[in-house]
Amino acid sequence: MARIPFNVDAYTARLIGRENVSRLEGAVIELIKNTYDADASCCFLYYDEKTDILYLADNGCGMTEDIIRNHWMTIGRSSKRNTFVSNKGRIQTGEKGIGRFALDRIADKCQMLTGVGKDNEKLLWTVDWSFFSEGKNITEIGAELEETNISFHDFLSECTNQEVLTLVMQQWDQKGTIFKLTELRERWEEDLLHRIRENLASLIPYELSSVYKIYCFNNRDTIESAEVLSDWESFSYDYKIEFEFINNSKADNKVEVKLWRAEYDFGYAEDTILKETGLEGEKQYFHGKPIERVYDFDEIVSGTNEIIRERTGTFSGVLYFAKRNTVPRDQERFFQKDITGRIDVRDTFGGIKIYRDNFRVRPYGDPKTSAYDWLQLSRRKMASPAGVASKGVWRVNADQMLGSIFISRMNVALPDQSNREGIVETPEFYLVQEFVKGILEILEKDRQYVTRLLAEYYDRTHPVDVIQEEINRKAALQKRDKSRTKQSKGGVNSEKQPQKEGGLLEVGIDPQDAKIALDSKDEQIEELENEIKMLRTLATTGIVTNTYIHEFKTLSHRLSMKIVMAKEAIEKDQNMEDALIYVNQANEIREAFNSWFQVTIDAVKKDKRRRKKTNLIPLLVSAVDSWNKTLKAKQIEVIFDGEDREDIYLKCFPYEIDTIVNNLIANSTASFDKKRTKEKKIYIDIKEEKEYIRIDYSDTGIGLNSMYKKEPNKILEVFETDKRDMSGQKIGTGMGLWIVNNTIQDYKGKIDLSKNSTTETGFYITLFLKKMGEVKDV
Repeated sequence: MARIPFNVDAYTARLIGRENVSRLEGAVIELIKNTYDADASCCFLYYDEKTDILYLADNGCGMTEDIIRNHWMTIGRSSKRNTFVSNKGRIQTGEKGIGRFALDRIADKCQMLTGVGKDNEKLLWTVDWSFFSEGKNITEIGAELEETNISFHDFLSECTNQEVLTLVMQQWDQKGTIFKLTELRERWEEDLLHRIRENLASLIPYELSSVYKIYCFNNRDTIESAEVLSDWESFSYDYKIEFEFINNSKADNKVEVKLWRAEYDFGYAEDTILKETGLEGEKQYFHGKPIERVYDFDEIVSGTNEIIRERTGTFSGVLYFAKRNTVPRDQERFFQKDITGRIDVRDTFGGIKIYRDNFRVRPYGDPKTSAYDWLQLSRRKMASPAGVASKGVWRVNADQMLGSIFISRMNVALPDQSNREGIVETPEFYLVQEFVKGILEILEKDRQYVTRLLAEYYDRTHPVDVIQEEINRKAALQKRDKSRTKQSKGGVNSEKQPQKEGGLLEVGIDPQDAKIALDSKDEQIEELENEIKMLRTLATTGIVTNTYIHEFKTLSHRLSMKIVMAKEAIEKDQNMEDALIYVNQANEIREAFNSWFQVTIDAVKKDKRRRKKTNLIPLLVSAVDSWNKTLKAKQIEVIFDGEDREDIYLKCFPYEIDTIVNNLIANSTASFDKKRTKEKKIYIDIKEEKEYIRIDYSDTGIGLNSMYKKEPNKILEVFETDKRDMSGQKIGTGMGLWIVNNTIQDYKGKIDLSKNSTTETGFYITLFLKKMGEVKDV
């Protein structure tokens, strides 16, 4: 029996390569990647418009005849598949063995001169890619290979730009590879060369430029102007953060983080400002020294699946925050450096990019694609638009960030898509997304921490209250003077000749008019604050409803079934006894619905939207009773220990007390759902303690996540939640305790969560509401 070998049509082999290298820019990048894999320290791309020839060269290790014959000439075979670490320790990127078809994508004809440093011996390889279209088998197509003593300099003798020859003289010895491409498939106009230069500028991270340089020449470029990373050197930033997660048993899931503050300039008054703001112990961090800290992985992203985390592997990154502009008031308040003239590098270096083994994975961070904001930072900013010095949580915007995330071919759970246009969106990829956002939170919190302290210092040294008091004083003084003038005979009209006391009168502003304007603004502010309070209550209603939507659906389904069963018992079986049983069961379900409505809707009833002197004991008794009816099916019991206490009154909006209780109980029931516990109990107590009303709340659930044990107050921040899916993406709202905290602050109160740091299980929170003086009913 004869064995017949398979063969492949040469055009089919060519198509396989074309599918993987379809775009011209992609073809150039594939060839540049090969220069890095060859341990080159320098490579260049040069288009000579006079001769219409394209050159691509590197000073790497070159190729031997054996490598050319057995690897370069064998389609689909790569010497990097099994041995992928170069002599210089670089992780080599190519392994499919089809990158050489990038040459076919660029031009019909190609010559390659390569040497490995042995005397002056070189190899000259020549191919005509048009032969692949002649209907022949792949085994019938060949390339020419010959030994030669021609030098790299002589091979480039047709070059018009002498700067290219100078670079070769400086950087090339006997090792390296130069491609000479003729009969180009594209017209290499200035716009195309500019696009390729931009792509090359972000191809490798800036941090690599000290050991690997890329040049992109036209006939007018010098060596300096051709260097593609030269623009980066003039880039300035406000904050920088580096991180590294080493995923192995020795590292114990630790994350090393370094943070640089480069935004501030305190001038000659630095020591005074730092002392007054409490930052005097951090002076070195405003002068180039990074803040270094080691975090547990769960402190960055909590509640992740351990298997997914281990499969993700080791990765690292460096991120830069750079304001696009600043306003004079912020520059004055926050002692920001003057960024006038800051170079805008967003079109080239903007966005957060991903690099695998130091080469860019497209399209992440590409300003011209939807993947520019692959972390969805703009959506995150819209959800929390607070200013950096405000009470809310400040978030960076997508156009303020740039940087690099580093992975490698060892991150096997982060595979490239087959078309090399991104990473397959595995659970591990989503975990990396959430992790990077967790790193950004470290930067955001530090900037907001510093800025809030500086804002408080500015407010103390520029007190608005003092100015307003002065206006009120002068308004009262002017009113008194006017009254005296009217009573005196023949007195001078004070309205025509006001006394110059300084301030408002000197510039012609009537203090009484200013007071009227300020009072109007105060009224508007109060109205807005009341609207915000109501919105917080409505948000709580939404949170509770969202938390128990599954129960609502179950009750609705059961109610429908009982009604259908009662209907069928009457119409089909004429069985009134069974019908009555089903109707009674439906009524029980209806009562369960009513208890839910009482918890969610009761809080916004009109009588609770008036500020009044309220006895908190019966208010809490009613809330606890409603929740016990609601949670009976879940076998959760709410115990109120203050029922027998004497009456405790507080001037308040009753719905705000309901808001506090509803958010806390919603969190506790979610905690009980996470893990089975022997008893599901919630305890509430209330008492008077000096100038405060104290409410103690606790449950027997699983307690705070470990990421909050060191800093339990972190859970009070907006959008802060440990409710995540398996890939680490947040599924909780992160609003509940933030609403509680803001409500307590409205009553000049405080919150104590310290007990959670020392307990294994259970959640503990103590709320202090300050007793207030007489407040008008609203």
